[in-house]
Amino acid sequence: MVATLRPTLGPFPRGVLVAPERGVGREPEWIDSGGLIARRMVQLADEYADPGAMFVRHMVWRLHEDVGDGTVTAAVMFQELLEQGMRFIAAGNDPVLLSRHLNAAMESICTILAAQAMPIEGRRQVTGVAESICADTSIAMVLGEVFDIIGAEGCLDVRSGLRSGIEREYTEGMVCESTVLSPPLRPGSIPDQIELENAALVISDLEVTNPRDLLPAMELALSMEAQALVLVVDRLSEEALALLNINHRRGALPCFAVRVPGLRRDEQIAALEDIAILTGGAPLRREAGATLTAIAPGHLGRVRRAWANPTHFGLARGNSDPRTLRAHLRVLRRAFEDAASFPVRHALQQRIGRLSGGCAAIRVCGATSVETSTRVALVQRIVRVLRSALRRGVVPGGGAALLACRSAVHADDADDYKRAAYLMWQCALSAPARVIAANAGYDADAIIKALNALPAGFGCDARSGRLTDMRLARILDPIEVLIAAVRTAGSSAALALTIEAQIYRRSPSTSIAP
Repeated sequence: MVATLRPTLGPFPRGVLVAPERGVGREPEWIDSGGLIARRMVQLADEYADPGAMFVRHMVWRLHEDVGDGTVTAAVMFQELLEQGMRFIAAGNDPVLLSRHLNAAMESICTILAAQAMPIEGRRQVTGVAESICADTSIAMVLGEVFDIIGAEGCLDVRSGLRSGIEREYTEGMVCESTVLSPPLRPGSIPDQIELENAALVISDLEVTNPRDLLPAMELALSMEAQALVLVVDRLSEEALALLNINHRRGALPCFAVRVPGLRRDEQIAALEDIAILTGGAPLRREAGATLTAIAPGHLGRVRRAWANPTHFGLARGNSDPRTLRAHLRVLRRAFEDAASFPVRHALQQRIGRLSGGCAAIRVCGATSVETSTRVALVQRIVRVLRSALRRGVVPGGGAALLACRSAVHADDADDYKRAAYLMWQCALSAPARVIAANAGYDADAIIKALNALPAGFGCDARSGRLTDMRLARILDPIEVLIAAVRTAGSSAALALTIEAQIYRRSPSTSIAP
């Protein structure tokens, strides 16, 4: 399993071709992401090797879900720790004592790593981090530009495009996925987007069946001298749609209605809360028994510009209270830090980005559908890692930061177990740099020997083959990813070394001897 992942580490990855599961006509996948490669391998033919391979698969995929990268780095370190640890145990030593020292040394290494962290600054460094993750310079340059504009918390939507290459688009304000209810917009029509200025906003998840229920909101918007009205609702009846369309065509109060963003109920509630905070209004929720007939001035939000197209809904320069908005963002950021699962963190990141004031969209397209999906997945993975780098900082890349941590694990202690654990970690910390050099076609042993005589932070630039200060060369790795890789490799190896037995299940087709 690790041998399958190893060739993908470094700026010159050799991909893995994965055949389709079943059916004719589907194209094979070309993948250079360790997490996705491991995910595609669901079983080995050798039933005795399969449990160990699935152990590595789970380790790699869990790291992929948590931080998005560092999977192959963790895998090669895990392999070094496991192989050397098995030799030590085979000599008659206690695996539990060894694993205890492995975990203790792991914490020391993480402390040294954290001390090397530095903030990422400017577009060039962001581009350098992106280039250290992928070999596609065009993607790295676009992402460097995008994050330089929207920042670490900006909302970024990555999808497949229609034109060859990579395109980006910037939008002011909050953008949500939603469906236009009124007036009807036909995709591809000219214009296929409606825009309103100085609009009042009804924020609700109500079902409007009686068109008369809309009149209080319209009258209230006119009394507040709003030039337009936007309704966020769950559903409109045909009669209510007809009223809004007639009113819009006459121009008395230009308006449009959109469905409340979100598919699940919790997503809809969060969207209503964010829209209300951004526009200075108050949501009308059906659980609270709210109705449009009882709408009050405090319920209406205000925005300078509102727009909608067949798939998205946007608000710019809302009438929010700055203190309330800042307090709401602090709550979301705290929840983001405390969230344990990636889906929850991703949803909170999207909310923070939408409220921060700037959104961007990237559209990626390749020559084939397989290339398109591969590049979209790659960009999404790089985006996750770049956000981590902008939040937590970076360290010298190319394995240089890990090489510098070898000073934390000296092997001159009198305790045999501690000395063995330190020697194991010294080899494991050198493994990523060795693999990167070997994948680039260089003599890994000669490079490691030369780096041992250079100051901390020096590494091998795999593109040129020169030994250089990785900070000056802008070859950087996110600190959060490296610490996660070290913890994953160390804890997984300590666990694997304490496995005493494996239990195999007999295949149903195998006959049982009497």
